Amino acid sequence: MFKMEIEWKDEILYQDLVKWGDRLKKEAPFFKKLLEGMVPSNSQVLDVSCGTGFHLVMLSKWGLSGIGVDISEQNIDEAIKLAEKSSVQEKIKFVLGDILEIENKVGESKFDFIYCIGNTLSIFNTQDRNNIIQQLINVLNPNGKILLQAVNYLAHVNDTEWYYNPNLQRSNNGSLIFHIRIMEWKIKKEKVTMYVQKILQGSKDSDDFELVRKRTEFFIPRKSDFDNIQEQENLQVSFLGDYQGNKFDEEKSNDLVVIIEKIN
Repeated sequence: MFKMEIEWKDEILYQDLVKWGDRLKKEAPFFKKLLEGMVPSNSQVLDVSCGTGFHLVMLSKWGLSGIGVDISEQNIDEAIKLAEKSSVQEKIKFVLGDILEIENKVGESKFDFIYCIGNTLSIFNTQDRNNIIQQLINVLNPNGKILLQAVNYLAHVNDTEWYYNPNLQRSNNGSLIFHIRIMEWKIKKEKVTMYVQKILQGSKDSDDFELVRKRTEFFIPRKSDFDNIQEQENLQVSFLGDYQGNKFDEEKSNDLVVIIEKIN
């Protein structure tokens, strides 16, 4: 028997959708290459929209210190627990805050490496997104780097709808959990809608299932959105299509990965 729930209330949506061990193992080489030349003990990191803290905890295990900022109180609570469980709570801290005011939130602090990944920037329109990025540039140290990532929805411009990563797994009590993310254009080339469908089995041997869902809208970041940043002095901007270092192709790449370096 199925029970329908109209809206998924759980704030830590990403926690359920991501297999963090696999993801970090895949992304770690890219982060290590990006951090080449930095002295961990002297380097400060800023994780913008840090979620439940997995990336910042990974970097702290490499010797770096830093701050994670997120607007979700539930995410911050989970991130603090993860840091304590990983015995890195002395190196990093997690702060509740709106990234539209990130510069005020970090105060006088400056950073050697800043990253905003996980498609967070797609939540914001172009004006707000540019505002956030400029604030990150303002708190970046000379010779520092900013890593930005957003899903390249323009690769699906000819699709009516598409989906990402169907995921079937078992919970700690053995019950089944199934997720799927279904995408469709709301305004072609401008905005997409994501529907997350989640099916939960009542217990391991139960015939009862509950369907819950969440709807989110995303704007479409473009490479051309960074033209004004490339015109700024002492900034070097490069674009990739993924964390494997492939060149960005608007028609084919899964992601838009942007690296901004502040040249001393």
